[in-house]
Amino acid sequence: MRQGLLTLTIPLSGTVSDDGDLSGGRLQAIFAPTMTSGDLFIRGAFNTTSANFVRVQNPVFSAPTSGDLRLATGPGSNMLLWPSQFPSPSFIRLETAVAQAAARAFTIRFGG
Repeated sequence: MRQGLLTLTIPLSGTVSDDGDLSGGRLQAIFAPTMTSGDLFIRGAFNTTSANFVRVQNPVFSAPTSGDLRLATGPGSNMLLWPSQFPSPSFIRLETAVAQAAARAFTIRFGG
């Protein structure tokens, strides 16, 4: 089982990060740096085809298919833990609700 850290970056004036390869492992945590503002969304896919990345839904805290998983990040930094009972997509991108005033580097922990 793969494990480790990877960095996903949302560029200046951007809202979507580059791709993160979690295949052979599973998402465990996301370190969100100080951000301009807004919520963080996770886009997931089973391969790296751009059109296949879709927002992850929130199956626990709302009715099925009733809304995207929104992680409140606000204007400060946060450590966001992924519940162990949730499955993890093989590939992820991060998306912010607001374009960022500077490039933002997010650290992803993944493993078994």
